[in-house]
Amino acid sequence: MSRWNRSLTLLVGQSCGSLPSLLLGLLIGLFIGLLPGPRSALAAAEGAASSAPLPLWEYGVAGAAARIPHYRGSDEYSSYLLPLPYFVYRGEALQAGREGLRGIFFRRGRWESDLSLAGNPPVPGDNTARDGMPGLDALVEAGPALRYYLFSQGERDAFFFQANLRAAWSVGFDSGLEVGYQGLVTDFGIIYRDSRSLQAQRIRFHLSTGLQFADSRFHEYFYEVAEDYATSDRPAYRAEAGYGGLQLSGSIFKELTPRLQLGGYARWIASGGAAFVDSPLVGTEHNLVLGAMLIVQLGKSAEIAR
Repeated sequence: MSRWNRSLTLLVGQSCGSLPSLLLGLLIGLFIGLLPGPRSALAAAEGAASSAPLPLWEYGVAGAAARIPHYRGSDEYSSYLLPLPYFVYRGEALQAGREGLRGIFFRRGRWESDLSLAGNPPVPGDNTARDGMPGLDALVEAGPALRYYLFSQGERDAFFFQANLRAAWSVGFDSGLEVGYQGLVTDFGIIYRDSRSLQAQRIRFHLSTGLQFADSRFHEYFYEVAEDYATSDRPAYRAEAGYGGLQLSGSIFKELTPRLQLGGYARWIASGGAAFVDSPLVGTEHNLVLGAMLIVQLGKSAEIAR
């Protein structure tokens, strides 16, 4: 499967939370934003660990467990267990897969455009730092991405730089569908994917690092404290644009059988020096995201993808 292929994720899931915004936020946050950087953990596991040809289409079930902070800089975490059926289609012009929404706008030499998605689950109203403040809706981010490949042998084996620029929208359902623009965020990352070094063990892995920046409106969504919500322990605060932190990520997947894969993921986020670090809503400068995933393929086509 060439790196020039297009892909579109079709994921449907249910979580223990009852609100549609919780489900939406988990789908975006867990599998696109808070897991491996510009691509999801499901992408890291797509296909076998070997270089065997992939079927034109396949379907199955993916189960994920994750522990994630309420937002960058929060010292409060939530744990989630989320089952997701998936469908993958690997056509020449269009692909639907576990990799997230992707469209190639242009390609030239080592350069390639892409579409970046990210997000954050809703922040519950019982967050201690936000006591007395309203909860925050799920955040969905989307925008263009630009890659420069230093090395590539398809999606599974590559080393590249990626720059993303995304617009963010809050999405809530408390009184009908509510969507609000919440600013711009950009990040710059270095991503390495390898399915060959441990091919005999049917293991593939990914490593990445990156820096994030955002405008004042994006930072205000999480870190602003309006005068109405200021207390003696939580002074009023107005967030500014600027640096948003450093992150290091890694994932590893083991093919147990041709139809069963098990994987793990970790991400360390360092917010020291960030534009919002002085907000009273920031409880720590270090966050650790942990996740695990089991992917079961239930069916596939006899035809091989080109």
